Amino acid sequence: MNFRCLKVYVSVALLALSLSGSIYAAGLIPPLGSIRQDRPRLLLRPAETPYAVSLERLRRAPQDADYEKLLAQLRESRSTVALAMVWLLTGDRTAADSAIARMSRYEEPSEYDTFHIHSRLTEFGLAYDWLCTYDGFTPQVRAEIRRRVMPTAWHGYRNSRDHMFHNYVWMSAGGTAIWTLAVAGEDAEADSLFGAVSRRFNEGLFPAMRYLDGLPSEPLGYWFYYDFSPCMLTVLAAESAFEQDLAGTIRDQQGDWLRRHFLNMIHGVTPDLRFITWGDMQSGSNGGITIQYAGLMDAATWLLKSPEGAWMSRWLAEKRGLERFRGWTQVFYLIYTRNLDLQPAQPALSFLAGNKQAGHFMARSGWDDDATIVTFRCTDHYGDHNHHDQGSFIIYRKGLLAVDPPVYRQVRGPQQPTSMHNTLLIGGQEQRDCRGQTFQTIEEFEANRTGGPRLETGDILFYKEAGDWAAVAGQFAQAYDSTLVASCVRQLLFVRPGTVVVVDYLQAPPGKTLPPVQWLLQVPNKPEEAVPPEEILVSNDSSFLKMYTDRASAGYPPEIKATEVKSWTVSLNYNQMKYGEMPVDRLLMVHQLQVGAEGEGEPFKSIQVYSGKDYYDLKLDDRAFRFDLKPPWEVRQTE
Repeated sequence: MNFRCLKVYVSVALLALSLSGSIYAAGLIPPLGSIRQDRPRLLLRPAETPYAVSLERLRRAPQDADYEKLLAQLRESRSTVALAMVWLLTGDRTAADSAIARMSRYEEPSEYDTFHIHSRLTEFGLAYDWLCTYDGFTPQVRAEIRRRVMPTAWHGYRNSRDHMFHNYVWMSAGGTAIWTLAVAGEDAEADSLFGAVSRRFNEGLFPAMRYLDGLPSEPLGYWFYYDFSPCMLTVLAAESAFEQDLAGTIRDQQGDWLRRHFLNMIHGVTPDLRFITWGDMQSGSNGGITIQYAGLMDAATWLLKSPEGAWMSRWLAEKRGLERFRGWTQVFYLIYTRNLDLQPAQPALSFLAGNKQAGHFMARSGWDDDATIVTFRCTDHYGDHNHHDQGSFIIYRKGLLAVDPPVYRQVRGPQQPTSMHNTLLIGGQEQRDCRGQTFQTIEEFEANRTGGPRLETGDILFYKEAGDWAAVAGQFAQAYDSTLVASCVRQLLFVRPGTVVVVDYLQAPPGKTLPPVQWLLQVPNKPEEAVPPEEILVSNDSSFLKMYTDRASAGYPPEIKATEVKSWTVSLNYNQMKYGEMPVDRLLMVHQLQVGAEGEGEPFKSIQVYSGKDYYDLKLDDRAFRFDLKPPWEVRQTE
């Protein structure tokens, strides 16, 4: 992606937003009058079409050992979706009757749970549609099932009228959308629900996804299963129900936001099948690839015709085989995985999710299991599962080395403060305690981003992918009290395969000097003593992280202590670092981190040369890099 083009796009978009108030209104779900009347219409269609897999294609797939194994598991399932698929494939009336019986016994819960709304409406919506051509699914039976399920669907719709970035909203909205697309046209109440749900998606939820531009507003464990997936399935089901190229509309007219979110999910997976950690990350399977991941990713790969998705599908198949499909999402293997007629292509080595206004940068040395992964976060505050961690970075190699709190037990717990992340404390103070997740529209969020609770906490200033190195820069002074610092820019250089350089440049408010600054590094185990003392060495039992800083630094000796989140904090305390002609109201800190494993040879021997007040030069053996200490804050190789 060209960053300058991206900056122009964001600026124009935000200007148009301020003028018109509704530029993100997508209008993506078509009017009810265009919906297809023949069945099935959700994910599947009776005849060949580019917008769905046809029943003919589904049924003529090779009935090999994998097919037979999954079919047998679907027969044993209690899921209405699984049983409806068995009927579609085999004509087994017992399976169809069992699915209908389960829906006919449904009782509205006395207390609603978002997970119930999401799973039950998604399951019943697909099963309802797929069974519509079964002669035992009579108009009377269908009407009775609608009577039983519609109160839950309306409750799901009401739940969607809340914070457009929150997982509970997307879960409720996504499940309701699948049910709505299944029953639309059946009666007046179903049509009324369709109108309400389609407006909510077109005017609020799809625009929210477009606004984020690939950046997840929740930690990845939440984001994939409860935000992205309901969004993607809604697009997929609506595309088949209307036989219209909705993914193409997103690609050609709306900045390709769905693909950007999809690529974020590919880049967010680590070789140990976990998600990159930031924000409140779940323990167990929801903190990484679980039984739902493979099927949902293959469905998105089919929808987007993504070579990177096809590569990820093959990569995961090699790791987990057919066991990657379990539960009712096995139906996605039959519909999509076996119909991925795409040439796989390895994803790029880096990806910026989001844009200048807020971004999360991910870069790796390769896509092998020994790869080093480096990430950088500089965003706004989208909700309380996020942490006060602007400017923070993560380093991974066969496990975390520069650690973000890996799991949590409660929202807004000890994992949230700045002191638990790889960023800065200024004057002993954490970043501002942002709160806010009640915004139904982009306009409401924008009003609170710069005013109200000031949810504006970080900007991306620059990024570059250069093959054997990558770099990113972010401004996050706005995350702190304005009396402490006027500018706080972090530049991060990743020289593949294992060198990371972090340059921090702070400026005091006018007429003030900077208070002491603590440079924080969170590590998985207690650091070892290193020689010389300016080095810090830590291991995750498979790889090591060695940190170097300027020998003249006022940051030594470091403070090392255990944290509440099962990590260790290395804190380097700076009062004033003056280089050359730098004014006294400035602070420059430079740290080099080397990632490796035993027997891999010596790291770069850095030679640091400060050459002027507006730039910093760094030499790594025979390679030199310049860090601009003024806009546009670029990092570039000079020799």
